[in-house]
Amino acid sequence: MKMTEEKATIVDAEVPQIIEEGPSLPDILTESFVEAFEKGITQYKKWVAACYRLTRESHWINHGTTDKPKFSLQAPGAEALMNPLGISCANNGKPTYVVREAKLDGGGYAYWCEGYMESKTLKRSGYYVGYCDSRDPFFNARQGWKAETGHADIHKAAMSNWEVRGVTMLGGLRDPDPELLRAAGLDPGKIQTIDYRGGKTPEESAGVISEPQRKRLWAIAKTAQISEDDLRHYLKKWFGLESMKDIKRKDYDKICQQVESGYLPMDDKDKKEEREPGTDG
Repeated sequence: MKMTEEKATIVDAEVPQIIEEGPSLPDILTESFVEAFEKGITQYKKWVAACYRLTRESHWINHGTTDKPKFSLQAPGAEALMNPLGISCANNGKPTYVVREAKLDGGGYAYWCEGYMESKTLKRSGYYVGYCDSRDPFFNARQGWKAETGHADIHKAAMSNWEVRGVTMLGGLRDPDPELLRAAGLDPGKIQTIDYRGGKTPEESAGVISEPQRKRLWAIAKTAQISEDDLRHYLKKWFGLESMKDIKRKDYDKICQQVESGYLPMDDKDKKEEREPGTDG
């Protein structure tokens, strides 16, 4: 009985005690505090946009859809940010642990990585966990791997996941909205969207442009004072298209450049050579 009581005392002593100290919330919400906080938010958004400018569209993946995007930084983007943010990792740049766990149902398997990261620039550090398994829908949608293959690739993906989680959580660079990416000079329409039903988006499978790219073309035409009728006529005459949805990705940049010039040749392509954008006559 005494032993039981002693154990209970030890357990109770090990339970962390939460002690709240400092002024209550209404006491600190002075006008000067709120103004300083708002200025901090403005500066923070500028800093985040500056970090995103170190990346490019190929460093991101859209896990959502074109109308409801969910952008996620990938390993090359995280690597591009590590030096500017002064991020280093414990254990000579490797996770503290790398563990493989064999699954019992169906022969799948998983890897996870754990370890510390520190940002000398931000004066922050944390312990993060990265994970990937052979049944991950994102992983299989991109690579088409089966559950029984690709141990080395799953291993590397788990390490990359750990790296991305550490960099983005230290820097507060997670889940940006399209406007924030545009402010950093990135075009959300050029970011690859993952179709979890298997591989490419419908636009990529058909080789045609995405909805954001169509909206961008409309915006260019409006700025160049080109009417909708003229744009449709140009696309039909020169590319045989009945709809902007049918514009090929390989033709997109050329079309945007021509529209941006403010001049659209209206004769058949076979009868008249296209004028170089920006030329007179």
